[in-house]
Amino acid sequence: MASITLPGPLAPAADALRGWLLARLAVPPLAPKGPNPPVGDPANLLYLTDLAETLVSYDSSNSDFSGATPTLEDIAHVRYELRDQQGALVGTTNGYGRMLRKGPEGNFLGYFSEEIRLLDGNVIRTGGVVDDARLTLGEQQTIKAVAVAGPLRGAVGFRQFRPVETHKSYASAIVLYRS
Repeated sequence: MASITLPGPLAPAADALRGWLLARLAVPPLAPKGPNPPVGDPANLLYLTDLAETLVSYDSSNSDFSGATPTLEDIAHVRYELRDQQGALVGTTNGYGRMLRKGPEGNFLGYFSEEIRLLDGNVIRTGGVVDDARLTLGEQQTIKAVAVAGPLRGAVGFRQFRPVETHKSYASAIVLYRS
């Protein structure tokens, strides 16, 4: 989505409106309402766990595929297939990673984002800051996810991924809901 910049005195008002809208749309409900809350309706909930993610393509500015020698210049473009527990294809990912800076412990922090296209018609955008060292060592990371098209458009939630074999395969989950 392109950002619109307004000139002069309208810019602060546009920023305030953008912030207000984001806060209202992105904040989860404090508690689901009533005995049958909308968040529990299958039409409002995507709960994909125990997904197997396998590498289709990997293009990185860092030639060390193991991930053991990151640099601040690292940029990667990756594609994966997502399969359910039975091995059936459920979707594909098209992702990007970029190192941002060194963290307080000397570890690298990176921004990971992707577009996930599920076979059910949902298109999901993800993004977030991850600890690259912890990810490379096998620790699960979690980033924000939002359905931008398809039956669940507007649903928010998270995406989790943990390397099974660094850069080659991941165990992952996608959970989205509308309230």
